[in-house]
Amino acid sequence: MSRLAPAPLAPLELMRAALHLFYTSFTRALPYALLPMVLLFALLGTGYLLGEAGYLGQAWALYLIGAFLLLCPALMAPLVVQVHASAHGRSASAGEALRRGLRSFLPCLAGAALFMLAVGTGSLMLIVPGTYLFIALSFWWIALVVDGLPVIKALTGSLRLVRGHWWHVAFGFSYVYPVVFCVNAFDVNMVSLSNRMVEAVVATLIAVVLCALVPMFVSANMVVIYHDLTLRRRTKMR
Repeated sequence: MSRLAPAPLAPLELMRAALHLFYTSFTRALPYALLPMVLLFALLGTGYLLGEAGYLGQAWALYLIGAFLLLCPALMAPLVVQVHASAHGRSASAGEALRRGLRSFLPCLAGAALFMLAVGTGSLMLIVPGTYLFIALSFWWIALVVDGLPVIKALTGSLRLVRGHWWHVAFGFSYVYPVVFCVNAFDVNMVSLSNRMVEAVVATLIAVVLCALVPMFVSANMVVIYHDLTLRRRTKMR
C-alpha cells in the first residue's frame, strides 16, 4: 500500500510526509546510506594522512569533496531505490537495490557531471540562474534511478516537472537545512573514554551514523516532492 499522498500537498504537508517516509524507511535505508559515508570518511582520512606526509597539496580536501559530490548520486542510488520502494509500500531486496544501483552507476556519473556543469555555469553568470538550475534540475537523479530515464531526458524531465512550481519545490527543499543543522550541532568531541584509540573509533562511528541521516532524509524528501510534482503535472494535463 502506497504511503504517498493521492493528491498534491501544501508546503507544510510536504514536510510531514517527508518526515513520515524518513521514519518508515529508516531501518531498510540506513545500511545504504552508511556505506557511502564510510567511503567518504575513508577518503578524507586517507587524504589527511597523505596531506600530512606531503604527498598531496593544500587543496586535497577540495579535490576529494569534489570527487565525492560527483560520485554521490551513483553511490546513493541503492538508497533511493529502497526509500522509493518503502514509499510505495513494497520491499526491495538488497539484490534488487544493488543491481539497480550498479545499472545506473555510469549514467549517474554522467548526470552528476552535467548537473554540476549546468549549475556551475549558471552560478558564474549570476547567483540567481545557478540557484534556479540547482532546484529545477535536481530531480534528474530520481527520474534516472527510479524511472530509468536516460540522462538527458532525466534532466529535461526535471525541468518540466519543476516549471511553474519552483517556489513550491524550494520551500520543500528548505526542510533539509534543519536536519543538516542538527547533525552539525552534535559535537562528537563530547565522547570521552579512557582509551584514546577506542574514543576515536567511537567518535568516528557516531559521526558516520549522524552524517548518514542527511542523505536518508534528502532521499525521502525528494521522493515525496517528486511524487507531488508528478501529481500536479497529471492534474494540469487533464
